[in-house]
Amino acid sequence: MFPSNPPLSAGRPHRPRLPPPCPSQPKRKWWWKIWTRPPENRKLKHLPTPEIPAAPLPETCGSPPPILRFPPCNNDIPAMKTIIHPLAAILLAWSAGASETWSTSPAEAMQQAAAQNKGVMLEFTGSDWCGACIMQKKQALSLPEIQTAISRSFIPVELDYPRKKQQDAQTKTSLETYKKSYGITGFPTLVFADAQGRPVHTVVGYANPAQVMQDTKKAAEALNTQQSLTNKLAEKLTDQQRRDTLVQLLKTVPQSSIRTFYKPALAELEKLDPQDASGILAKLHRDDLLHAQKLEWADTFRKKNIHILADQNPDEALSIMDSYLKKNGLLPEVKQAVLMQKVYLLMQQNRVNELEQPLKEGVALLPESFEGKAFSKLLDKLPEIKKERGLLKPGEEPPLPPGAIRATKMIVPTAPAK
Repeated sequence: MFPSNPPLSAGRPHRPRLPPPCPSQPKRKWWWKIWTRPPENRKLKHLPTPEIPAAPLPETCGSPPPILRFPPCNNDIPAMKTIIHPLAAILLAWSAGASETWSTSPAEAMQQAAAQNKGVMLEFTGSDWCGACIMQKKQALSLPEIQTAISRSFIPVELDYPRKKQQDAQTKTSLETYKKSYGITGFPTLVFADAQGRPVHTVVGYANPAQVMQDTKKAAEALNTQQSLTNKLAEKLTDQQRRDTLVQLLKTVPQSSIRTFYKPALAELEKLDPQDASGILAKLHRDDLLHAQKLEWADTFRKKNIHILADQNPDEALSIMDSYLKKNGLLPEVKQAVLMQKVYLLMQQNRVNELEQPLKEGVALLPESFEGKAFSKLLDKLPEIKKERGLLKPGEEPPLPPGAIRATKMIVPTAPAK
């Protein structure tokens, strides 16, 4: 029982007393004070209108901000129900719709895409272990505006490769088949493809909302171009027209997908352009050679236990790297990768006076590559590196700023008891 209302004052409207908040209720904010008033007194002269962020809050996975959620103990307040219930219904409907738009069956999604004249977007992810995948889903792919942009041209499909969640043998086999067919080597990977599953655009690694939006736009344009060129090839064309159209098509799609998904187009181009005037065949052969050399380099260093030698016998590890760099026909990308390992080892051993030569060699090979730019930055900072590490012993790390903890020796606190 609540205490009775006090006697009415002359000229003052009766205002029913609300029940006190529950003990666990936090301090009421302005929005609570407004909407728990009687309807005739809900207006303010200067009503604050804080901006509700579009991006999901931390640890909400795209759920609405707390200001729009059900406040606790709201069942005793009829006025709160009248305004919150419609909002909750809309938000719950949106959440359900967002989850239902993602398919887990590429075959069904491709049938749906063919019927709607769209493509498919395959998201290869590790939902319970891949940090980049979790962040991308939470920060980008769960946003309504991004889902809307994707659904304009593509049917989204989630291909999940979890480590904790149990999957039946048939599902695992199917997932491994898709992973192998699309050449997936890392997570997350987004593959935008046509209704037949042929890729038109691929994104590897984490992408923020702006990047996902930009990639979705590029993929939609590539899909339109691919479909237009495919329709043109169905027409009656001269050999020269077919050759030009095939070249346009194969230059539009990802090069890594040509041998697998555009094999008929490639075979026809080889007949119509035996001299490879377009340069497509030469580029494909080079890509194959680069892939083979990277595999050989990784296998050679693994067999020689280069990672163990780097700690136990650095001189021998450096000698193996120098010998490998002298191999004939080694592509510059592979040379840069080996030189990067050499630079890291020299840095670890504080042999700073030996850094300049491999850094300059790395820049000269491919200045605009990711590795080339990294070599260039290290070369610019070489005087600072020499000053910081020049007097240190091999394997010794420079002192950290006050209060800092080295990552390799950081003590991880135990999880709180549940």
